[in-house]
Amino acid sequence: MTNYALRRQRLLETITTDAFIAVNWEDSDPVSLRYLTGFTGEGSLIVSPKYVALLTDSRYTEQAAQETKEIQIDAGRGWNVKGLFDGLSGRSLRSCTYASARASVYWLEEMGKLGSLHLNSQRDPVAQLRRIKSNDELDHLRAAARVADAALGKLVSRIKVGMNEAEIALELEMLIRKSDAEGIAFSTNVSAGPNTALNHYNPFHHAAAIKPGDLLLFDFGATVHGYRSDITRTFVVGKPSAKDRKVYNAVLQANCRAIEAIRAGITGVEADAVARELIVKAGFGDNFGHGLGHGIGLEVHEAPGLSPLSKDSLESGMVVTVEPGIYFTGIGGIRIEDDVVVTDTGCEVITAFPKDELISVG
Repeated sequence: MTNYALRRQRLLETITTDAFIAVNWEDSDPVSLRYLTGFTGEGSLIVSPKYVALLTDSRYTEQAAQETKEIQIDAGRGWNVKGLFDGLSGRSLRSCTYASARASVYWLEEMGKLGSLHLNSQRDPVAQLRRIKSNDELDHLRAAARVADAALGKLVSRIKVGMNEAEIALELEMLIRKSDAEGIAFSTNVSAGPNTALNHYNPFHHAAAIKPGDLLLFDFGATVHGYRSDITRTFVVGKPSAKDRKVYNAVLQANCRAIEAIRAGITGVEADAVARELIVKAGFGDNFGHGLGHGIGLEVHEAPGLSPLSKDSLESGMVVTVEPGIYFTGIGGIRIEDDVVVTDTGCEVITAFPKDELISVG
């Protein structure tokens, strides 16, 4: 039995209806189709105990045949609401489970118009399965981390005063795309000076030039076989100030101590508290506003969560980020982020770019 078949079997064990349906229309749920079948195009998926059917159209027929080897491909009905309903009706299914977190209001309204099929919602059963990674998934995540590490390593020596954020981000993305990766993991954040205090900054909107004394933050990742890395490193352009060093060391200590604490059984709240208490003791508690980290896999942000509000406990095989940060509005911020695999006895850090000191560039 393939990994995809095992995943579908595990999925069916979590539902009480005749089948599960997943829909990827205009990028509404690409991860569920990819996780359950390997298919990366648009379409609808029907998973039942007796058969699995992928409904798509002529644009994806050849792609579906290449990417999926063990399921029925139906390209004749189309993958819109009517095609999905006809596909369900033709298989005598009376009830189906769908992921409410992935369904649009339009989809629900249209499905409700088409007949007596009973739709049962669960928040996101596929996402629940994806929390714990298989060995193959872990290998892809390690590879994505290696690509990101290598790209940043090649870039650092090329950074010069006067370059702008967008130039640097584009260079980093080119290095990733020239590697074995599918591409970048998410919109690359390269921010300088006061912009480093903006957690989800877009360098292509402003393209500020870097100058001596600026902090320079990189938050980026690579994608390998759909699996994403997410790493943050902060540098200084030229010589760091005493405050730069103090803040950096506080963030570094929080990052390292949290990593030391992470293992199967710790809660997301407890992991966050390890880092947060150190930052509070350093005098910067009001400057660490976000959670410690999040799960990562086919999506860059997925369960479990590490934060004061988390309801999750970590299990062996989960992969999470550890990313404490300290920020000062209008001045700048420092964040250090690593990806770690949770184990029964601790964790494996899969991002490896040096972080032991605040590195000068430019």
